[in-house]
Amino acid sequence: MGIKAFLKCIKNTKPDALIGVSMIFLLKFFFKSSFFSIRKNILIKNNHLDQQIKTIHEDKFVSPAACNMKSLAAVVFTSGSTGPPKGVEYTHKMFNAQINHLKNDFQICEGEVDLATLPIFSLFNPALGVTSIIPEMDPRKPALAKSNLIVETIQNFKVNTSFASPVIGDKIFQFCRANKIKLPSMKRIFLAGASPHPKLVEGLSNILPNGKVIVPYGATESLPISSTDHKEISGLYDDTSQGNGSALGKPLNGITIKIMPITQAPFDSEPNYPNELESGKIGEICVSGAVVSEKYFQMPGATLDSKFKINEKIFHRMGDLGYFDHNGILRFLGRKAERFMTKNGILETERCEPIVNSFDEVYRSALIGIGKEKTKRPCLVVELKNQLTQKKTDQLKRDILKKLNEYLPKFEFPYIVFQKSLPVDSRHNAKIHRLSLAKKWTRKLENAL
Repeated sequence: MGIKAFLKCIKNTKPDALIGVSMIFLLKFFFKSSFFSIRKNILIKNNHLDQQIKTIHEDKFVSPAACNMKSLAAVVFTSGSTGPPKGVEYTHKMFNAQINHLKNDFQICEGEVDLATLPIFSLFNPALGVTSIIPEMDPRKPALAKSNLIVETIQNFKVNTSFASPVIGDKIFQFCRANKIKLPSMKRIFLAGASPHPKLVEGLSNILPNGKVIVPYGATESLPISSTDHKEISGLYDDTSQGNGSALGKPLNGITIKIMPITQAPFDSEPNYPNELESGKIGEICVSGAVVSEKYFQMPGATLDSKFKINEKIFHRMGDLGYFDHNGILRFLGRKAERFMTKNGILETERCEPIVNSFDEVYRSALIGIGKEKTKRPCLVVELKNQLTQKKTDQLKRDILKKLNEYLPKFEFPYIVFQKSLPVDSRHNAKIHRLSLAKKWTRKLENAL
């Protein structure tokens, strides 16, 4: 999330104790105001764990902490992709519910081996009886991970399961395809952080002869709430590529998902909560269940904006737009904050980007609105897989525009621009910072006029 946001999170949370490596203590020295609440400091040195293991006595007994299902277990921060990071209150009830979903909905079993490309998720493994393998990579920079090391780790430790961003999934797929490698030990690969391209999902499934690719849906405030797999995504590929939304699957057991009217204002709780939209209508995805957080830590305003009650059940507003199709599958159309009004109507990111991403030359794309007025002009910012000649780039631009006009005939797309790399979040290297892109290209394009 970056140092500035990180320091703000510490300052707002007001922790009592700090356990960390030398780098965090260096930050503490230079940014004293963020760490003002700290009363106890424990520095972890490189050989600290080895020393602790050697000094443990078998007869030493540690009493469990006194807590119940409603006790606060953790404060987990959002990545801050479309706003400032917020601390989410995790109770023991939430953690227990998440573990039950992993066991019952995804069949993760005791004795399995997990490749922890996002280390925070390895914290579930002791409760599941699962072994954690930490790959040789910097989890802060998944785009720089070495494909061969990740695949070799899977092979050497006979890894069964892994939770990865689409960036890591693509590295695994590309290396295995180039070297004609299959991964028979893998039972499942979870791809999360952003909607993965259907071609990546299909490609990964082809190297897992005994496994499947699972795409779970959720957020820090509520995870997991639904899931889909490579078979369902493959069956909806043409529909997704025509701008009808990415597949998110059906709700998991015990999860309620409602599509509610789109508004920036807080929702009234019972008895004045808004009516749920009928199937097929696009609205804001709202969820309830044991994995859904009740509030943000010391942020009553953010809690009011994001939560409401129906029949005493707390619902969380995901900030995502979607609808249920005729098969009852939840479809994703993008973030509410990233849609915008054009002179021909409202455009959502997932209505346009899958159309552009269907071209073989395109790595990813971002729909943004150009202009400072309420009504904006659509612009597609495209990141290519490989550099093209100017002639081929111009032809690709014409082909993209032709396809957009075919599937979205009522809209005009005056701008299709190319950028070497799109700005993405640090956590998953997958969520595109479209709002910052919009500011950048509004300046560039309007100055050029």
